[in-house]
Amino acid sequence: MRRARIGAARIVGARIVGAALGALAALGACDGASPDPGLGLWLQVQGAQHRPGPFPADEGGPAAIDVQTRHGQILIDRINEPLDATLDPAAHAAVIGIAGSPGTWLVRAGAPDSDTPGLPSAKAVFGVADGFPPGPFTLVVAASDADGRFGAPATTEIVALHEVPPAEPLAIGLLWDGAADLDIHVVDPLGGEAWSDDPNTYVPPPPGEPIDPEEYKRHGILDRDANQSCRRDGRPAEYVIWRLLPPPGEYVVRVDARAMCGDAIAHWSVVAYRMGELIGAARGASTEGDVLLPHGAGAGVLALRFAL
Repeated sequence: MRRARIGAARIVGARIVGAALGALAALGACDGASPDPGLGLWLQVQGAQHRPGPFPADEGGPAAIDVQTRHGQILIDRINEPLDATLDPAAHAAVIGIAGSPGTWLVRAGAPDSDTPGLPSAKAVFGVADGFPPGPFTLVVAASDADGRFGAPATTEIVALHEVPPAEPLAIGLLWDGAADLDIHVVDPLGGEAWSDDPNTYVPPPPGEPIDPEEYKRHGILDRDANQSCRRDGRPAEYVIWRLLPPPGEYVVRVDARAMCGDAIAHWSVVAYRMGELIGAARGASTEGDVLLPHGAGAGVLALRFAL
């Protein structure tokens, strides 16, 4: 009996999905949708229809007024993040994409939300596929009218991660994919620098002055040296973490390419979190030319500056 119920539920679900896809196919006739399922795209949107090609240009159609997601960061290879966009009253549909990435997804404009009466909404559940480079990216939504003319888009910034970031008073991370041996360097407002050969921002007192054996715990501590000496980690990441209150002032983050380990280029991201909330992010890339730069304290290319 249980199997029969599950089977019936699947049939009903298939009918509902089929009807939804049929409606999207009719809608997509004006908006450039494709029968291609778009399974190779980094961005994946549940129940939406693939629209190939670049993100549509503003053609004077209805604007996307606002777009919001539930979280500021998402985990890679999980399609579970809700999106809610507010559209111009003339909107008939909306497309969702990633800035600079080809291929978008088409969804039908829906009923207004209670806090935005008179303005259609566009709702979806999305995620990024396995292989998407970790770090910040821009999610873009644009609306179209009944004739398929698109208007000005709305955007929101999101960070894609392989794992949940540390929920500490301060965590500054370097994330990348590949075999390259990269090092994060973090200089705190007191002048201390943490990196692989000196994994704590604590600066000991001058010779002759007493040393507090617990003082190092109050400073930034490097959690690991990923891909050290080209010994590849599955998903390399390094964090400098303050488990107690970090000092106020400016923080400087640099990325040092110690060795490319056979990679021609290493795309990396730097992220900064305060109590699990994103406060800064940047993307960059290292090549063999960066390996020729000096290594050690003060090494690396500037990736991020921020102040507490």
